[in-house]
Amino acid sequence: MPKQGHFAKSSRIKQLNNFKVKKHGEVRTIDRDQLTDFLVVRYALTLKKRLDPRHRETIQRMLIEICEQLPVAGGNLQQIIPPLLTRLNARVPWQFYSQVLANWDALQHFLQKELPAVPLRQQLRITATISQLALAELVIQLLAKKAVAITLINQPQIGQQQKSQMLSMMVASIFPHQVIDWEKVRALLQPFPFEIDQSLDEGTQQWLKNLSLQ
Repeated sequence: MPKQGHFAKSSRIKQLNNFKVKKHGEVRTIDRDQLTDFLVVRYALTLKKRLDPRHRETIQRMLIEICEQLPVAGGNLQQIIPPLLTRLNARVPWQFYSQVLANWDALQHFLQKELPAVPLRQQLRITATISQLALAELVIQLLAKKAVAITLINQPQIGQQQKSQMLSMMVASIFPHQVIDWEKVRALLQPFPFEIDQSLDEGTQQWLKNLSLQ
């Protein structure tokens, strides 16, 4: 199991369909530690085919991150998503959020439909969802904080009140009419190269590199 916010290794992603469903009484069931495997295979057979090819790996990795926490959180996406995005923030370029938001409704609908059908001994379902707007509001706060932090990296004398004012101005600038202006996000963050964690496996590093160039 990958560390939270650390992403599954590419080798694991390639092997996710190599598991067997066990027979439990008269019903074939899987163990909870196979939940991720099952849902990723279902993703490959259904939703993945309908997505922009450039977005497929990002959404698959986001799905894996969510799946690892579904049993503990009781299917509550409102409990899972905010801390997950915060943990991932230092590990992904801004394009990650753009792709997740572009496909969020489809991914969430997939989870709502497929999770109850997973043959677990104790059925799971999505108990709380997150709207597209609520997700965008979470993302814009993370992006605005990152932009402010980068802008002030060599100005330690700036006080918290000024930082808060800058954050509010940043949010207003790149989130007009409650829609993220991705071109403004690009203009703010693109000049600062995204640094890839060299401890990640080669496949994950390549995915992040390709993502940061989109």
